[in-house]
Amino acid sequence: MLVSRLLLHFGCALPGCCLAAGYLQGKLGVDPEKTVIWETGIWAFNLLILVVLLPRAARWARWPMLVQCRRAVGLWAFTYLTGHLLAFITFLLGWDILRLGEELLKRSYILVGFIAWITLMPLAITSTKRWVQRLGPGWKRLHQGVYVAVVLAAVHYLMTVRSDYAWAGSYAMVVILILALRFAMWRQTRGPVPLSATTRKHTTTDRP
Repeated sequence: MLVSRLLLHFGCALPGCCLAAGYLQGKLGVDPEKTVIWETGIWAFNLLILVVLLPRAARWARWPMLVQCRRAVGLWAFTYLTGHLLAFITFLLGWDILRLGEELLKRSYILVGFIAWITLMPLAITSTKRWVQRLGPGWKRLHQGVYVAVVLAAVHYLMTVRSDYAWAGSYAMVVILILALRFAMWRQTRGPVPLSATTRKHTTTDRP
């Protein structure tokens, strides 16, 4: 189990380590800062998609251990998203917080991405077992926010692309499929909707 966890963390950390090494060695092309911003955002999105897919994959593969990976993957998704935000503030804004406020008001895609980060923050903070016990049933409801975050990430991505719309569209289709599966599971857990008392009354009254 320990080896599996180490491999999981290694796999999630590897893209970031390679990106950092490439930046320090000057191997990220003509615009390394833009590459860092782009890659951290993409990996945050990839891991967010993985977070919402893991429960379904565990059920289909009949491998419950996959669900246990969800917390670690979610924390890494938040880490990459935080790195994405910090890279944007550092490389493009020079830590000008007033300008950040202006950009949030002026550019809707930045606002959408920032809201996604805000949405994930309480999920990352409350990911420990202690918080699960403290929040009780509310913990699960709170962590449904990951679906909001992945939708916001998809919208943010679609709003930022200026070319290669097919790739961005593919991500959007994956998110739509995930939401459709989630809705189908929600309907299944609810079961058939019983007739209300009013409906039963009208049905009885209308009979000859």
